[in-house]
Amino acid sequence: MFYSWSFISSRCRSQLIAAWVTLCLLTASSAMPSFADTVEDLSRHPEFYNVKISPDGKHLAVLINSDGRKILAFLETDTFKLTFALNGDKRDQVADYYWVNDERVVVQVEQVRGAREQPLNYGEIYAVNYDGSKSRMIYGYRAKTPSGNGGFLLDILKDDDKNVLIRSQALSRKTDVLPEVVKLNVYSGRSRKIKRAPIAYSQFLVDHTGTPRFVAGTDDDFNTQLYYAPEKGEDWQPFAEHFNGQFEPIAFTADNQSIYALKSDDGGPKGLYYYELSTGKETLLYRSEIADPTLTIGSQLNEIYGLRIDEDYPNYLYLKPDSSEAKLHKSLVQAFNGDNVLISSITDDGTQAIVHVSSDKNPGTFYLFNPKTMQARHLMSAQEWIKPTEMATTTPFRLKTPDGLTLNGQMTLPKGQDKNLPTVILPHGGPHIRDYWGFDPQVQLLANKGYAVVQVNFRGSTGYGKNFEKAGHGNWGTKIQDDIMLATQYAIQQGVSDKKRICIFGASFGGYSALQSAIRFPETYQCAIGYAGVYDLEMLYNEGDVQNNTWADAYLDTTLGSDKTQQREQSPVNHVNQLKAPVLIIHGEDDERAPIEHAQALKAALDETSHPYQWLVKDKEGHGFYKEENILEANKKILSFLDKYIGH
Repeated sequence: MFYSWSFISSRCRSQLIAAWVTLCLLTASSAMPSFADTVEDLSRHPEFYNVKISPDGKHLAVLINSDGRKILAFLETDTFKLTFALNGDKRDQVADYYWVNDERVVVQVEQVRGAREQPLNYGEIYAVNYDGSKSRMIYGYRAKTPSGNGGFLLDILKDDDKNVLIRSQALSRKTDVLPEVVKLNVYSGRSRKIKRAPIAYSQFLVDHTGTPRFVAGTDDDFNTQLYYAPEKGEDWQPFAEHFNGQFEPIAFTADNQSIYALKSDDGGPKGLYYYELSTGKETLLYRSEIADPTLTIGSQLNEIYGLRIDEDYPNYLYLKPDSSEAKLHKSLVQAFNGDNVLISSITDDGTQAIVHVSSDKNPGTFYLFNPKTMQARHLMSAQEWIKPTEMATTTPFRLKTPDGLTLNGQMTLPKGQDKNLPTVILPHGGPHIRDYWGFDPQVQLLANKGYAVVQVNFRGSTGYGKNFEKAGHGNWGTKIQDDIMLATQYAIQQGVSDKKRICIFGASFGGYSALQSAIRFPETYQCAIGYAGVYDLEMLYNEGDVQNNTWADAYLDTTLGSDKTQQREQSPVNHVNQLKAPVLIIHGEDDERAPIEHAQALKAALDETSHPYQWLVKDKEGHGFYKEENILEANKKILSFLDKYIGH
């Protein structure tokens, strides 16, 4: 369990951590360290993860990486003097945290259990004051919560200094238990149930009084169901009038009488709508022809004033351009040359804000910003050893498929080089996620070593509308791989890629794509790297954590197609005899998403055909390596493999 580091009973230890934190912050705030372009630099976890300012502006909270564990340090804003550092024992660390009032913070706890290297969130909530006082576990099994449930923060209840709302969920692999909204006292840990969801796998939306008004969940047929409660104390009722398309409530207006919602009736990208609850009248505020809104930008009252849109580079649309919040955000985006700008926290009086800035070359920098004077004070960089001027530039591109889809992609080239390069095609995981323009250590690692890197948001990716996502259903091994090949051909046609030196590398679904594309296009790819990949589609019905959900088979039937012959035909493990490319397999023994059985089945098939491959498996690792020394070993193995087959 977390324990308080008392400055009286553990003075020596506290002085050491205080000195260490102060040294880190002073180094981050002043001198820029020399840059060494080594694999080690790009295999390290960030040093600083998050910074938030207290509502009264007197204190900062900083999440810091210390020997692979996260410490939450509290500092005086003016002096950077450490007031307290919260650390856990060997199995506990801070996942995220939230200021509830001027003195108190609630912490979501991560815990290492069993043999796994990567901590997991079991829904435990810890609370502590900035000086370390009144610290206690307030929710979860070690807090002896009567229900035995885990809790996840839902709303900090801006006008209530003693309570927060959490989403309470049973700690069970069987996730079809109905979650509840619970009001939790952040000092005593006393809790009171507010409302139970009518459907499992659900998420709540509360209004500005803390009343749950919407809940959306997934039924056993993998369909989304939406429910609405008109007033406090009223029962849930289906909110079906907009379900001829997609309708996703995302925030209430300040008066709680209307909502903002993302909606699409035609399967295209979602638009942002203003929707009046009493009349059903809706007004379209913005819709892109290409991409869904990435996120909304809101004020302290959650009143939305802008959107971030990622068609290519990130762009911001201000729905209320004359508001002070919109003007502030716009000025910050301009000041930082169009980089990603996030105002992560702001004081109640609006005089101090924490601003996080990142880009394709910058993994993240934190500033203390004064909106009145328009002055920014550099606080720290997430990875101070990364020098943005030495990083490679990522440039978006668009392609048109033969059947008329628009594909967004991005290309990252080594500094000063743009022609006839050895190239790594890097398909993303999922497949129902997407790549965004921004800092990617894997991409920078490859570019730093002289490789062009090509990424594409193939059909099946999310963020481009339901029709685009559905275009990938049943086509994991066919049309999705055709889209990846189209991006490969584009890089060759542009003169960027040497067609005789191309490797395909991916993780999770990207690992599947690496093998499947190398099988389908054996003359194109000189090597293939599968990292935490799935290689036998039928195995997904019997192995992996997807099966913990009651909708698992319906999801797989929808996305893979229910034809078993087709699934076998699109499974790399069944077609290694068509491979020409040598293979590198990387996997974690304790991977629950893509169990080690996938890698073992691929290995057995390669052995049977005497096909050349290399093998790196680590125990205690899950879906992607977490321990830095394992990340480093994997990266060195990847670079050595690439150098052997497509290097200079």
